[in-house]
Amino acid sequence: RIANIATTEYVVGELYGLKWGQEKEKALVTLNDIDLFKQAGGFNSDWDMCYLLISLSAVRLREWRDNSLLRERTTAEWAALAREASLQGHGGRIWVDEVFPVSARAVYDQVVEVFNEFYWGTDELQKRLGRAPRYVSYSEGFVHKEEMLYAPDFFSHLRQAGIRHLGMITGRVGVEVESAVERMEAYSGERWWDVIISADSYLKPDPQALRAAIDAVGTRGGLYIGDTADDFDLVRRYKAERKDNEAVILAAMAVHASEEELYKQRGADVLVRSIEDLLALLPA
Repeated sequence: RIANIATTEYVVGELYGLKWGQEKEKALVTLNDIDLFKQAGGFNSDWDMCYLLISLSAVRLREWRDNSLLRERTTAEWAALAREASLQGHGGRIWVDEVFPVSARAVYDQVVEVFNEFYWGTDELQKRLGRAPRYVSYSEGFVHKEEMLYAPDFFSHLRQAGIRHLGMITGRVGVEVESAVERMEAYSGERWWDVIISADSYLKPDPQALRAAIDAVGTRGGLYIGDTADDFDLVRRYKAERKDNEAVILAAMAVHASEEELYKQRGADVLVRSIEDLLALLPA
């Protein structure tokens, strides 16, 4: 998410030449802004999130600068509109293209390139994507600051508690998946997962991603845990379509205290503060 912010500020400030008070260290977008759109759904992809944030920032500073009604609409209000569109089946990047004028919308391929340079850093960009940076001067890369969200032996404890199959459905693609699994294997000392469904196959919240994971391990029931609206909507949509002979899946959400009421209202089966809290819900 820090890479989302860095990419947005670079494109809007350096490539578009727009000012928002950066010389006074004023923030263009915040982690809270990102949280609101993650809660809305449709922006599980970092690239799509940057596409949105850049387009929204540009239109506020340029195209709608003299339109106080649109310029001053809060991020929470925009996120509510994004949520409504997501529920109607035209959220995410499609919604951005519907709402914002062409002149304000970012060039998607350029967004991807800039994000990759911030996320991977100079050395990993060469290693993973085989190219030198075109925009960002030498950087370490935010990928090296990512932290695991579980203890190294967490998944072995899940197995001991009776969980037979483990897997991941991820919004990452290609080399992002390769990098993540390399780091997880080194961290845990094992490949604890039985299946990985990446965005190369299905994009959240497409319930086919969940069906693919279920079919890969042959389970008749299980629990899916995530931390964004797209994770919850993945299971919600699966449940809405589920046939009698398909596996029963519970929707668990790892949420901050401020999100608890939101996901209670949306109908989550389980709410926890951390994925580690799942252990307390399982029989000894």
